[in-house]
Amino acid sequence: MEKVENLLREFGLTEYEVRAFITLLKLKIATAEQISKIGNIPLPRVYDTLSELKKKGFVLISRTRPKKFKPISPEKALKNLIDIKRKNFEEKTKNLEDSIKSIKDVISEIEPVENVEKSWNIWSTENRYNVQTVFNEIEKKAKKDILIFAGDMSWLPERESNIRNAIKSGVKVKILMKEPGSKEIIKNLNKIKKLGAEVKLGYKSSLRGEIIDDENALIAFKSMNTKEKNYTSKYELTVFENPVMIEVLKENFNFWWNKLKV
Repeated sequence: MEKVENLLREFGLTEYEVRAFITLLKLKIATAEQISKIGNIPLPRVYDTLSELKKKGFVLISRTRPKKFKPISPEKALKNLIDIKRKNFEEKTKNLEDSIKSIKDVISEIEPVENVEKSWNIWSTENRYNVQTVFNEIEKKAKKDILIFAGDMSWLPERESNIRNAIKSGVKVKILMKEPGSKEIIKNLNKIKKLGAEVKLGYKSSLRGEIIDDENALIAFKSMNTKEKNYTSKYELTVFENPVMIEVLKENFNFWWNKLKV
């Protein structure tokens, strides 16, 4: 029974709701007074508690007087609760999605204020999804060239369409890539070449990132998160708008580009 109690708490039931439901499982059918006495729940709180359990699909309430309460099997009750939570989540998600257009409309009406002072910002984010999202957003704005310090190009599935669209629109894409040592890397190499990117092999530096139109430099970091039991990978990204930093990175790119073979 302790296992059931802990499970009910994990599903979000309050302490009184857990006590009331466990009491009903013991008694099968009971009145509010019986549930109050055996479950050690103040009588004024019993009816509210059982009403909530009814909404969550855990009990049945008779139409007799005095009212009697009957439990639904824990398995069925928990399935009911999952269905309710799923439905609520889907409704909230839909409402949020419907709000996106309204928010965009409001934002579009905000008049930008011209900032005469040039700011050389440095931005950062982390986790793989956010990192790829920032890469995608900035790559889509490319007009002239995208210079990529690549490793095995494991990121290609998330950004393949960006690279394809950029090349089709006349953007030059140059990639420094390490020597292909696995079938997956060879597959990525062949795929990126078919898209029309220029690739040079033998890049040995650990630097990973991109320079886009001499306006943004994106430097990615991947490390092992040893705090997690399974040693998960940790992804971080820093975006530079400083032209001095961008120029230094571009000189480094050109050094390797002129040094390596096709």
